[in-house]
Order: sequence, then structure tokens, then C-alpha cells
Amino acid sequence: VNVAEEVKNPTRNLPLAIILSLLISALLYIAISVVAIATVPPVELAGNPAPLALVYERAIGESPSFIIMVSIAAIINGTLIMMIMSSRILYGMSRQRWLPSQLSRVNATTRTPLLSTVLIALLILIFTLWLPVATLAVTTSLFTLIVFFSINLSLLVIKLRERQHDSPPEGIRCYPLWIPVAGILSSATFILSQIDYWLR
Repeated sequence: VNVAEEVKNPTRNLPLAIILSLLISALLYIAISVVAIATVPPVELAGNPAPLALVYERAIGESPSFIIMVSIAAIINGTLIMMIMSSRILYGMSRQRWLPSQLSRVNATTRTPLLSTVLIALLILIFTLWLPVATLAVTTSLFTLIVFFSINLSLLVIKLRERQHDSPPEGIRCYPLWIPVAGILSSATFILSQIDYWLR
């Protein structure tokens, strides 16, 4: 959603990409879980710090070095996605004049908000060196959920204001009111579920 301006035909392609990515990811998670449980007993999986590496070693009979390399590539990919998402959030807030205007400047060569991207990269580096991995993962999840909560809350406000205008914003009126409400409730539930971690 944060890169909608960079998508060709976003009205069609962006919703399709979101739905397909969710379906494919869910199917992959289910398939991997089924294979893992069928290969290694759940109790043994739960007690292992690297369960997928254990499954690979048991199933293939070789060193799990390949799956470790895949895991490293996945971590790097996740970091890049987080950089893109976060830098576009700063870019959007800067365009709305909530942050300094320098953050919304687009580089002439890359056509991307370079300063916002560099700032996010530095913040990620600092937090990676400062925080434990588990805390960093929970913190990243928390901020992502807060963003989702804010987006759904904004959509709810727009939907409520829509009733007071004859011409609501394009692309908003086609969504029923229960969708942002469901998004708010689900995001809030996941945010509250992390309170136990922070109270330890």
C-alpha cells in the first residue's frame, strides 16, 4: 500500500497483489507446517531453536546449510521490505507537512525518497545493534500493527464523514463500514496480546 504511487494501474493490480500474496503465503505456511509435523514430532520441534533446519536435516539427510542460507536471504528480504514501507511512510507524512519537507524529496536518478530511505536504514542498523533479536522482532511487529490500526481508523473516519457529503472520496465508498471496524479490532487485539511480553 505504501508504494501504490509506484504501481502500474494500482486500482486493479494492488488489490490483486495483496490478495494473491496473502493466499500464497497462507498456503506455503500450511504446507510447511504439515511437512514439518509429518517429519519431526511436534514436541521435538518445539524444543529446537532451528526447527526448519532440523526438518530439512531429517528429510534430506544432509547438512542444513542450504536452509540456513535461505533463512538469511529471507531476513535480508524482510529488512528491505521494511525499509521500503517505512521510508514511504516518512515520505507520505512529509508531503502532508507532518515531518520536515526534506524527507519528501525524490532523487532525480532513482526516483525514490533517498533521504527517508537512508534515515530508515540508519535506524534499522542502530536498533539491530542495540536490541536483542527477539525484542527487535516484537518491536517491528508492534509498529506494523500500529500502522495497520491507524490506517483502518483513518478509513473509518472517512467512511463516517462520507455520510455528510454528496461526493465521497473515490475508492472509499465501495467498502462497507464493517471492514475498517474489523481491521481496528483485529489490530488492537494483536497489539494487546503483546502487552505480556513488554511487562516481563
